[in-house]
Amino acid sequence: MPDYDVLICGAGAGGLSLAHFLSRQGRRVLVVDKQSRPRDQHKGELLQPRSVQLLSAAGLIEPLTRQGSRTVNRLVCRTAHDAELVDLDFGLLDGPFNYGLLHFYRDFREVLGAELAADYRQGTKVEGLLRSSDGRVTGARLACGTEVSAALTVACDGPRSRLRAGIPSSQRRYGHQLAAFELTGVPELGTDMTMYLTSAGLRLLFGMPGGRARLYVQLPVNRFRDIGRAGLADWITTLLREVPALSKVESPLRANMHSVQVLPAWRASVSAWQVPGMVLLGDAAHTVHPVVGQGMNAAIGDAWSLASILSTVDVLTPGAVDSVAARYEAERRPVMAYVARLSHVLARLFTTTSAVATLVRPHLLRHNRDNAALRRRIVHNMAGFGSDPFTAWAVMSAVRGRSASY
Repeated sequence: MPDYDVLICGAGAGGLSLAHFLSRQGRRVLVVDKQSRPRDQHKGELLQPRSVQLLSAAGLIEPLTRQGSRTVNRLVCRTAHDAELVDLDFGLLDGPFNYGLLHFYRDFREVLGAELAADYRQGTKVEGLLRSSDGRVTGARLACGTEVSAALTVACDGPRSRLRAGIPSSQRRYGHQLAAFELTGVPELGTDMTMYLTSAGLRLLFGMPGGRARLYVQLPVNRFRDIGRAGLADWITTLLREVPALSKVESPLRANMHSVQVLPAWRASVSAWQVPGMVLLGDAAHTVHPVVGQGMNAAIGDAWSLASILSTVDVLTPGAVDSVAARYEAERRPVMAYVARLSHVLARLFTTTSAVATLVRPHLLRHNRDNAALRRRIVHNMAGFGSDPFTAWAVMSAVRGRSASY
């Protein structure tokens, strides 16, 4: 008998969520992660309403709330001078899960790790996979010299996954990056995530737990390298001149300017999510543009899907595991193809900097802000509850004459 039913390699949002879902089924689960504790990363702040629903079913929302998770009700698009263009209101959703939650990704991982009933080994690197004579993955070899066998191995080790070696990945980079700042001592910013749409790109501001905030600023690739940390003060002066609406956080921004982390913007799709004995999950299988908060939530959705399929199997024989893996990919891949396209379309809409798009975009957004049916459909999809058509918004994103398809 294998040491574990499921070996989860990587303790991000997807890996930890999967461990919780499987532990509630009574599975023998081991989670290993190379970090000795979660790092402070400017990413993964937003739990979409569907993720709130899934984690609530696992009993995790209450401990996250105790940790200080903050409610978010709307995604609002505004001009640089703070005039509202359109809002995407989670209140348009039916049912009790009509809100999102904001948290620090480090805190999210620490809470899920602390609540975990499974075996959880931090500071443990996976050196390589164990394989049978016919090539089937049967577990992993850990850095401590231990070999761990498992009926199913799950690779949750991020977009540069070492464990998916040999499985081709198609990657496309956007022509911009995001400079992310953590601000302390900010004024109350309410329950909106505010996207300021400017001729220079996107500026995203929202409140975080503990009187803090996050600010994301779109920059052309390598622009931050040209600015350098020594040039941040002058660059902030230019930013505030371009976006007067950010003057309310000028002092916190200047005081915390060296908290900046520069994030890439890219998308990727892996050609196969499974090999015998192993499946890929989260960023190891797919990566989307970060601006509309789908990456972490997609990983949680993957975890729920895989756990739901595993719940239909009593004994994890090799044949049963292969059947689960095939069904997981067949059911989840079309969903992620849609999520990738939605993320791409909305990212194009919010980040395009062409002269024509900058001129036309405000009029298109204002024109649709009273279209409740369209807004409800977009919110429903973005929140993770469906994949309804969004043709009108796809047209908006194509104002530069390019296709909005993935």
